[in-house]
Amino acid sequence: MASKLTDSKIQGLKAPAKGQLEYSDADVPGLRIRIGTTGVKTFILRKRVTGRIRNITLGRYGPRFGLADARRKARAMISDIEAGKGAPIPKARLQDDVETVAALVPVYLNSKAQLRSLDEIRRIMLGYVLPVLGDRMADTVTRGDVTRLVDDIGRNSPAMARAVHAQLSAFYTWAMPRLDRLTANPCRDAGRPAKGKSRDRVLTDLELKALWRVASSEGSPWGTGLQLLMLTGARRDELFSAERSEFDVAAKLWTIPPTRSKNGAAHLVPLSKMSLQVLKQIPEDEDSAKLYPARNKATKADNGPSGFSKMMVRVRSSVDAELGRDAGDHWTLHDIRRTVATGLQRLGVRFEVTEAVLNHVSGSRGGIAGVYQRHDWKVEKTEALNLWAGHLARVIDN
Repeated sequence: MASKLTDSKIQGLKAPAKGQLEYSDADVPGLRIRIGTTGVKTFILRKRVTGRIRNITLGRYGPRFGLADARRKARAMISDIEAGKGAPIPKARLQDDVETVAALVPVYLNSKAQLRSLDEIRRIMLGYVLPVLGDRMADTVTRGDVTRLVDDIGRNSPAMARAVHAQLSAFYTWAMPRLDRLTANPCRDAGRPAKGKSRDRVLTDLELKALWRVASSEGSPWGTGLQLLMLTGARRDELFSAERSEFDVAAKLWTIPPTRSKNGAAHLVPLSKMSLQVLKQIPEDEDSAKLYPARNKATKADNGPSGFSKMMVRVRSSVDAELGRDAGDHWTLHDIRRTVATGLQRLGVRFEVTEAVLNHVSGSRGGIAGVYQRHDWKVEKTEALNLWAGHLARVIDN
């Protein structure tokens, strides 16, 4: 007979010599905690769904997910399941737990494997959607759930909130034919932040100096990553999703392949002496081809790091402290890219060379000019980025 679980009981559980042990909770029917030989304790919900008994993982027991959290999540899932009790499972669903958002997402990502934006889609779905909605039955997510998710993200990053809304909406457009009970895309009438005004924020030389100093004290991947963004003007995901094989130290060249380039064309990024010095500081991980692999051992082989928002809050605060000021004007990682472009123009670099450094296809490289313009600008880009690195070095040492 099940007895009521308590935190003290859970903390006192001993790992078995082999196999797994499960302990039921009398407070929430179906809620159990499972412990294996490693001592890891995981909450599961055992529930009959459409005629079959299923085990649904709720989360690992720890400081961030305790018994009260598990009970709340279990009750919510029981409510979701019972709301649609008796409905048939579509034939397209091949896994026992495929009706959850978390189980559908890998299938969805596989269907988008041909897209150049796959890394960004994966990052948003795994980093923002699954932690909140992953354990929910996909056909019970409401526009209110989506609104709360987007609002929460929008407090720190309106742009990311819009991106999450767009990707989640695309996911549900794909999923609806597989969800018999879902009558409408829950993102359709959900709230989302209005599109902001075009940004024109550029970091000053004093801010660049402070940022370089702060980055020097940051651990991997943020410290060297910030410095490489400052030196190359690359897009955030171009760098943090890069693989080591893209970097040719001997040739002093970073080649971003077409599959990861925003415009679908290979992009050559010459590496200055400073860039090469930073690159040497990045430790290799034998379990991943990524320049900056994810910390999670299960996903590091294929994914880059997450946690950009938290890192930026910390770094912005440290830069302000370094400058001895209260919170300055808000700036983002993309503003570093704008700062590099502005700096190149200030140093007298031709506009079309600056566009080539940024891999822009508008302006001098767009339209009919782009059709006939096949010069790769490698020599000019090398000169420009070396010039910028020299300027940055003087700013840092001044």
